[in-house]
Amino acid sequence: MPYKNEIFNFVTTARIEISAFLVALFLPTVGSLLLIGFLIFADTLTGIWKSVKNDGWKGFKSRNLSDGVLPKLTMYPLILLISSGCESQFESIPFIKTSTFLLMCIELKSLIENFNIILKINLFTYLKTFIFKGRKEFVKEMFKDEDSSL
Repeated sequence: MPYKNEIFNFVTTARIEISAFLVALFLPTVGSLLLIGFLIFADTLTGIWKSVKNDGWKGFKSRNLSDGVLPKLTMYPLILLISSGCESQFESIPFIKTSTFLLMCIELKSLIENFNIILKINLFTYLKTFIFKGRKEFVKEMFKDEDSSL
């Protein structure tokens, strides 16, 4: 049975080499992958919350969840890997940062839409008011609906 040891050694060596290759491949994008992964997780949680709030637990379907999450979990890392390859060829252009920013904008937009439905407030309007008009106008904007109901 000397061949059994050789096969075992070959498989072990191949696993180590493949693992090292994958680590080297994903290493430039680890921070971006973690950030985008967190945003996907938060978007998934708020999507479930929105679904349950609108239709109860009967409205929550795992098929809809998998249709939304699985493409994100496969395509976003692929986009970042392609960006990493482009950045290694054209070093003066920050492809990874640009791709991360665009993916982050997509996920934040989805989070804001979910919060608009869940909390029935427009977070984008509040954020815009806070940035452009200041804190006092922001507080007035937040309590505007409560004042009108009195």
